[in-house]
Amino acid sequence: MTRARDLARYADFSGTEVILDADGDTSITADSDDTIHFKIAGSDKFTLDPSGNMTISGTVPSAQLTGALPAISGASLTSVAIHTAFSNATNGYCTFNNGLICQWGRQDSLANATNTTVSFPLTFPNAVHSFAASWTVMTSGTHHSAFPSASISTSSFGAHNVSGSTNGVVFVAWGH
Repeated sequence: MTRARDLARYADFSGTEVILDADGDTSITADSDDTIHFKIAGSDKFTLDPSGNMTISGTVPSAQLTGALPAISGASLTSVAIHTAFSNATNGYCTFNNGLICQWGRQDSLANATNTTVSFPLTFPNAVHSFAASWTVMTSGTHHSAFPSASISTSSFGAHNVSGSTNGVVFVAWGH
């Protein structure tokens, strides 16, 4: 039996279909613009256009992604969280193409017996989904009080210090 690869050396198969197995559900075809279609069970699994651009239907196993990979445009990827803006500052953030935002930061020198409003680096456009904060110092069993849930907004949160001394706070917040 002659393989399709060997046949291609001797004949012009443009516009025809080459069947690669006995039941006829796996084939390679070329359409009028010279795009090559690799089909299994009658549907495209990947195509290769005349410029060398490949389109894949399905998942490529990570083990197959070895060596130096070409540049990938994030605009052409779907269902992948890709950051669209990033600030690596002490009070920073990362925004993702799906609308999710992660923010972090610290506020030093919060006076004792006060409720201080701490601003997020960015205002969340819609909502805060998750928020965690901690005091930077805890004196021998004294609790530095709280971050009242009513004080959490899309732009800030309240840090109520009752430690008996000036303290700082660190935080992480997720929202969209």
